[in-house]
Amino acid sequence: MKLVKVLDIFHIEYGNSLELNKLTQDLEGINFISRTAKNNGVSAKVKILDSITPTPANTITVALGGSVLSTFLQPEPFYSGYHIFCLIPKSTMTEEEKLFYCSIVSWLWNKGK
Repeated sequence: MKLVKVLDIFHIEYGNSLELNKLTQDLEGINFISRTAKNNGVSAKVKILDSITPTPANTITVALGGSVLSTFLQPEPFYSGYHIFCLIPKSTMTEEEKLFYCSIVSWLWNKGK
């Protein structure tokens, strides 16, 4: 059996590394993803910044601190805080496939505890 590495399947990019306390919260704004395991990783909605392009919808986020390896598929464009990886598939992938990989990453973390 050949082991497949995450790097074989996804491009891994570091998130925006924004600080929520330096952003303006806005209920009509864009999702802000942090290292929480709650609410799909969304900790607030913030105003869109002219200088930063949001990460596209349907990207997988992985918390590297806080709720370590909390992994979610983001259905909307977003900004992210510190210590968030964004996984972008190297080839076309269905939503179901992306959710499968989210489950696997979280399962592996919980299995290791």
